[in-house]
Amino acid sequence: MKLLSVNDLSLQNEGYFAFKHVAFSLAQNEIIGIDGDNGSGKSQLLEAIANNFVSDSGTIEYTPGVRIGYLPQVNPEEIDQTVASYLEDIRQLSKDLAVRKEQLKGMITFLGISPYLNRSVRQLSTGLKRQVDFLAAVCGHPNVLLLDEPFAFQTRESIKKMLELINDLKDNGAGVIIACTEFGDDIKKVIDTEYCFSDGILKKNTQENIKQCQLIFSVYPNSIAITHDIEQYMVENVNNRIEMQVPLRIKDSIIKEMTQLNYRFEEVKNIES
Repeated sequence: MKLLSVNDLSLQNEGYFAFKHVAFSLAQNEIIGIDGDNGSGKSQLLEAIANNFVSDSGTIEYTPGVRIGYLPQVNPEEIDQTVASYLEDIRQLSKDLAVRKEQLKGMITFLGISPYLNRSVRQLSTGLKRQVDFLAAVCGHPNVLLLDEPFAFQTRESIKKMLELINDLKDNGAGVIIACTEFGDDIKKVIDTEYCFSDGILKKNTQENIKQCQLIFSVYPNSIAITHDIEQYMVENVNNRIEMQVPLRIKDSIIKEMTQLNYRFEEVKNIES
């Protein structure tokens, strides 16, 4: 069953288009992935769906009974409550539709947040705050879950556990939209339909627009450790030479980030499919 549909949606912000002519639908038991560079329109689209924004053109249609859980890219609130009281208050907002108190406790234990239950949310690390916000989006037992960069600042183990909870919601009839700058292989495995956002245009990923290229960098003595989001693309690191295999469409952003980490860009080679 279709849960929502986005029909020829366009939205302008301060004279420029955040996105243009976006069209897709989300069904029960479906996980949609939307990737794209920062500023490509992902966050504005999810915010529009979550808050039913009035757009410049097009519509968003919600099936009656849709309950939305939303994890924004950045939570603007500074929460002084303890983790335990904050999550319980959020859970109670959905009343009888929410997960049971015992279920919430189980999810807290599963993610490893139990030692922090009596700590103020604002005192947590960025990664732990992200997990708490994720549980806040989930504990109302939504049938539409919108996740904007949910895996930022997370370890591989934390991502694995979050994906298990996302899959559990899907198996119980929910539809999920995950927006990320780029999906690792572990995340791609759970995605049913993948889209790419580029310059405000949403396109379904096809073999054509997921072509790969090889990037080669030299290592300087003052090069900084490669971050996890880039490390996943590294195929070789030998004799101060790094080779990466990346999707062609994010080539420029990877080169920019690597040069900011003080690696010297040497060359790019297209990989024939």
